[in-house]
Amino acid sequence: MKGKFSNAALRLCVTALFAAVMVGGKEALAALPNVEVVTLVTAVCAFCWGAAVCLPAVAAFILAEIAVWGVNTWVISYLLHWNVVAAVFCLLSKFVKKPLSQAVAATVVGTVLTALFSVVTSAVDTLIGYTGNGFFWDGSDFASRFAVMYAAGSAFFLTHVISNAVILAVAFLPLKTLNEKIKLRLC
Repeated sequence: MKGKFSNAALRLCVTALFAAVMVGGKEALAALPNVEVVTLVTAVCAFCWGAAVCLPAVAAFILAEIAVWGVNTWVISYLLHWNVVAAVFCLLSKFVKKPLSQAVAATVVGTVLTALFSVVTSAVDTLIGYTGNGFFWDGSDFASRFAVMYAAGSAFFLTHVISNAVILAVAFLPLKTLNEKIKLRLC
């Protein structure tokens, strides 16, 4: 069964490892506003290990974040964004085969997804509120409220996009190569 990732215990361990790196990496960089490695870690995990590892790792990451920070509208944004990142990089791994092309594609796609995250979070925060009684919907005057919400976060969004572009450009290919070697040895 060389090359097949069929051992459930091994798959569980790799999933837990990636979830821990997502949580630990996010917390390690918490002092730097909107600089994170979760996009990079999710991209590498999805690209090398596939959906069977990455989607549960993303779920564990989100649950750990909820345990630390509680529930608010960011949970909706995280559920949408991180699962899309995982799915897109799983698909990307099927179509892009040359290492240099993989690095470029990962940087471009990851940067675009990061930019879209700012739109998603602004839209969610514009439409949905949260109180102790749960979530509520407010779609009134969406366009102007969205514009204000997006403008208010634009400095953070720009930092997020630029930092992820740099992080992905520098670290995706070496981490992908390392994970492929590890997977080859383990499976």
